[in-house]
Amino acid sequence: MVVALVAWELGSVLGALPASVFPSMSETGGRLFGLFVDPEFWNSFRETLISWIIGVVAAAVLGLPVGILLGRVAFLYKSSRLLIDFLRTIPSVAVIPLLTLILGATMEMKVVLVIYGAFWPIALQTIYGVRDVDKVLMDTVRSYGIPRLRSALAVLLPAALPYLVTGLRISVVVGLLLAISGEILGSAPGIGLDMALAQTGGDVSLTYAYIVFIGLLGVTVDLLLNVMSRKVLFWHASVREEKE
Repeated sequence: MVVALVAWELGSVLGALPASVFPSMSETGGRLFGLFVDPEFWNSFRETLISWIIGVVAAAVLGLPVGILLGRVAFLYKSSRLLIDFLRTIPSVAVIPLLTLILGATMEMKVVLVIYGAFWPIALQTIYGVRDVDKVLMDTVRSYGIPRLRSALAVLLPAALPYLVTGLRISVVVGLLLAISGEILGSAPGIGLDMALAQTGGDVSLTYAYIVFIGLLGVTVDLLLNVMSRKVLFWHASVREEKE
C-alpha cells in the first residue's frame, strides 16, 4: 500500500499521470479529509448507511426461514430449484432501471435493490447448510422424540451456522455495493450520487476522494465481518486450527 501511494504521488508530480485524469495522492487525501468535516457528506453517508442496513436485515429475515424451509423439505427444494437458479443469475444492477421506474430515485428503491441482491447469498447458503447436516444426527434427534423447534435451535442451526455466517458476510458486502450502485445509477440520495455529481462536474480530486472513502469503508466492513465470524465460530474446527 505504501509503495502504491508513493508511486501514485510521484507519477502525478513527475507528469507521468495526466492531472486531468489522475489527481495527486496528496490532493486526493486533502479532499478526503475535507469530506470528514462537511456536514452534507455525513448526511449523504447516513442515507447510504440506513438503506444498506435496512436492506441487509430484511434480506436476512426473509432469507433464513426460506432457506431453512427449502433445505428441510426436499420436495420444495426440487420444485423451486429452477426458479431460484433463474432469478439469482439476474445481475442485481440490471433491475435498477425497473425499480427506478416503479419507485423513483428514492431510499425505498435502494432498500428493495439491496434486499433483492442480499437475499440470495443468505438463502442459498442456508439451504446448503441445512442440507449438509448429518442425516444420522437428525435421525438420532427424532428417535429421542425431541420437538422440532428445539431440535432446529439446538442441533440444526448450530450445525449449519458456518454456512449462515458465510452467507451473511457475502450479503453484507453485496448490500453495500448495491446501495452505492443504486445511488450512482439510479440517482438515489447518498454518497454514490455525490460521487457521480462530482464526476459529472469535472471535480476529479473529489471523485477520487469518494472512491478512496468507499474503498476504506469496504475494507473496514470486511475486517469487522472477519472478527465477527471468528467470535461466532470460535468452536468450529477451522477457527481452532488457525489459532493453533
